[in-house]
Amino acid sequence: MLDFNWNSNLSVGNFISDYGWNLPDFFPGHVKASICNSVIVENGPVLTWDSVSSDKPSNKIFSDYFHFNLEDVNWFKYIWHKGFALHYASYSWMAIKQKLKMADILNIMGIPANPNCSFCLGNSETHSHVYFECDYSFSLLIALFPAMVKFYLRPNLIQIYDFFESHRNYSRVDKNFCYLTVAILVYHLWRERNNRRFFDAWRSPDELKRVIKLAIVAKARNWRHYDVLKANFKDLLG
Repeated sequence: MLDFNWNSNLSVGNFISDYGWNLPDFFPGHVKASICNSVIVENGPVLTWDSVSSDKPSNKIFSDYFHFNLEDVNWFKYIWHKGFALHYASYSWMAIKQKLKMADILNIMGIPANPNCSFCLGNSETHSHVYFECDYSFSLLIALFPAMVKFYLRPNLIQIYDFFESHRNYSRVDKNFCYLTVAILVYHLWRERNNRRFFDAWRSPDELKRVIKLAIVAKARNWRHYDVLKANFKDLLG
């Protein structure tokens, strides 16, 4: 064992000089050899902290600097919020990124698909139409959230999430619950679309609304503030 009591405040950086190891002479030869076999810097990017302050950066500051060149996804909190359900959140993420295999995308990829919306049959199937320009999907949206009827134009997914985020009377728990509800709606609309296309199985908006409400209760009932949510969202959880 080595006695390092001579300076217990030293860190690994104190033994590095000019990107190489600078070890004290009292280190045993085999210990020095083992340490020197560890390469400190190879060719490639190196992250250093250049600051006028001697304070160490926080994890958040470090992360911001490390990922500064990546796209700022400011809507991530709508999908990956506290209490999200992965099964539903993944479909919301794909819907926002327009990654679901809608008819327009399939036809562009050379995969023949009926271009008409499976709900209204009178418009082309696109992400923006299904979520929520279509009369069928919009009727479900306002059935779950009657306040959405106040939109002058049919909202898209981001606009719906922004509406909840800017709601002054909603707590963070209320907003997360609304995000979860939207994710469940997105999933079940996608599933209904597939059932109509591939299995010739149809459900009315009222029938699908009952299925969605059951899914909402099944997920939200395990939340810590479920009783408060039940009081605030009686139509959905009552």
